[in-house]
Amino acid sequence: MSGDHRQTAKRILKPVLRPPLVRLRRLLGVPDAAAADRRLDRLEAEVGALHHAAAAAGPGSGPAAGELRSVTDAHAAALSAHGQWLADLERWVTSCVKTLSTLGSQPLGGGPTERVEPLDVNAALRSHIEVGTVMDWVRHLPEVPEDRLISVVTATRNRPRLLRQAVASVLAQSYPRFEIVVVDDGDAEDGPGSAAEALSVFSDERIRVVRTAARRGAAAAFNAGLDAVTGDVITALDDDNLMHPDWLRSLAWAFATFTDVDVVYGARTIEDKGARDGVGSMSMPMLEFFPYVRRKHERANYIDRNVLAYRSGLADLRYDEQLPSAIDWDHSLRMFRRAEPLPLPVVACYYRTVVEHRVTDEPGARDGVRIVRTRAFTGRPMRVLVHTAMYPVISETYIADDIDALRDCGADVQVTATMEAVSWTEGASSPRLDVDTVISDFAPDVALLHWSTHAEGQLPMMERHGLPFACRVHSFDTDPDRVKRLLDHPLCVAVFAHETDLALLPDGVVGLMPMVGPGHEIPSGPAARSGVVSVSAGLPKKDFPTLIEAMAALPDIERTIVVGRSNGFESVPDEVVAMAAAADPAIRVAVNMPRSEVLDLVARSSVLLYTLAPDGSMGMPMSIVEAMLAGTLVVCADRPAAHQMLGPDVRVYATADDIACQVREIEAGGPEVEAARRRLQARAERYRDPAQARRIHDVLSARITARLEA
Repeated sequence: MSGDHRQTAKRILKPVLRPPLVRLRRLLGVPDAAAADRRLDRLEAEVGALHHAAAAAGPGSGPAAGELRSVTDAHAAALSAHGQWLADLERWVTSCVKTLSTLGSQPLGGGPTERVEPLDVNAALRSHIEVGTVMDWVRHLPEVPEDRLISVVTATRNRPRLLRQAVASVLAQSYPRFEIVVVDDGDAEDGPGSAAEALSVFSDERIRVVRTAARRGAAAAFNAGLDAVTGDVITALDDDNLMHPDWLRSLAWAFATFTDVDVVYGARTIEDKGARDGVGSMSMPMLEFFPYVRRKHERANYIDRNVLAYRSGLADLRYDEQLPSAIDWDHSLRMFRRAEPLPLPVVACYYRTVVEHRVTDEPGARDGVRIVRTRAFTGRPMRVLVHTAMYPVISETYIADDIDALRDCGADVQVTATMEAVSWTEGASSPRLDVDTVISDFAPDVALLHWSTHAEGQLPMMERHGLPFACRVHSFDTDPDRVKRLLDHPLCVAVFAHETDLALLPDGVVGLMPMVGPGHEIPSGPAARSGVVSVSAGLPKKDFPTLIEAMAALPDIERTIVVGRSNGFESVPDEVVAMAAAADPAIRVAVNMPRSEVLDLVARSSVLLYTLAPDGSMGMPMSIVEAMLAGTLVVCADRPAAHQMLGPDVRVYATADDIACQVREIEAGGPEVEAARRRLQARAERYRDPAQARRIHDVLSARITARLEA
């Protein structure tokens, strides 16, 4: 670069770079160094002159002595104030360092529906050190190959002063082999106001100006620039930003060193992150450089166009000219799907925010953001966080079936819990308990919470992360007021409930049938069946005294009680064992039997007993669904849900004697019993309907898409 070009660049950049430094000095209360030195020199000279005058006048208290005391006091006060300022500054810096060292991964503050990222101070410091180290390395390399032409594309519209500053920053590059393609999308065809006129101050053959039809938009302008470039590597610079002097040198080194990399991105220094509509917030400049995580990139654009560079083979990826905004975000998402980017720890640009007419400040900018987010979501599997109170509880098979149904539909599912389960589901992996970390790393699109009581308790966490959620209501927690509060929450996308409970709940709840997924094979029972089985969670509402009384009245039949151990009711299975042993030692009680063994047992038995306390809620038990599919007849408490599930073949009881009579009738067999088995099996096929199995996934996907588009 010639000396004239460097002087021109300095002349244009000096008024740009000086104001932020002045604002920073004023913000910290740092006086101008030269002015402070001059004032101290003047005070010291006055003190010296007055000392001389006082000595010449001799002892006494004349005017000279009084003036000397006054000026000396002012001098001492100035020195004291300066010392106090230094002490205060030292204490402030020390306090900041101590605060940062204890922050760890505390979440940053945000609105109730904003999704926030954790503040990892150590990682931030490491990234700053890494950027400085790599930049110093590149700057001091004895040789960087200069055989690679780098194309810089700039689109501009009616901003001649800013454009000159942007181009000057490119001309100030330490790497000389580049071209600047400036695409003028402004109103002026030629002459005053045009890009060509604005750049006439530069006499450099590396600058080329391309015209578009006026006001085609930024996407069309950048596409025109891509049509015009001839370089091996392409990077971009917006006309209101400034390129770091070593950015192109860093690119030449990176693409020569990492020959298998097609895309890199660097860091940027942001002038004032809190600025809005071109008005500064007095925030200090900050360095922004993050590792690349696709999930986070889909959520927000933190890889700006001004820090991105790629080989010319990717120039066929065009900017979407139909998007009203967020064109660079959409462009980089599509590019990174084709080529994984390499984070390059060097500063690419000085990103200015205190300028007028920024695209991100214009009306309608959020429309493009919504479109890009929706595209990113619909173009990949849905990410679902299944967050439970405790999992995998061996009796809560419906949770496992929901997880299987989501995964069978292609969703990416992570499972977390607030506590460890006291029993264990066969084949289930242990859920993570550090849900905040999982949310940050996994970046789910939605959380599925089982039970309305649990969901309401988790609302602060959902709000903290700005995470949309859905709730699966169950029969024991159908409080309509609580469900209404969930439905009305701004983060709620859906509330699901058993179809039998919809009449009890507010409008808007989505009905779901219990589903037995294809991963659970229902065994076919033998032609000659015998035996009575009860399968349930170990909860007091199951009315175990009535169940055991009925079983004790059937001494000639094989009887088995399968009971799971549930959190909060850990002692119930042991109490059932003791009650059964006291009533009839031949009654078998199996605690935490694996589901596969339960299914085999149910298929061999002639009767499934489902007992409930008088005030116990029923819901739509999976054990009844599995019994119907296996052709096992059901004797259950008289509830509306029982009639809806079992239809005309429902068998209900009022007392233990009723249960014993029903069991003996079924055990006797006959054509009607066998016909009832076949009817129940046919009726139960709806619980294996693939369309119903997809329902929870499809509803969630549709609601999230609608939310993104809103």
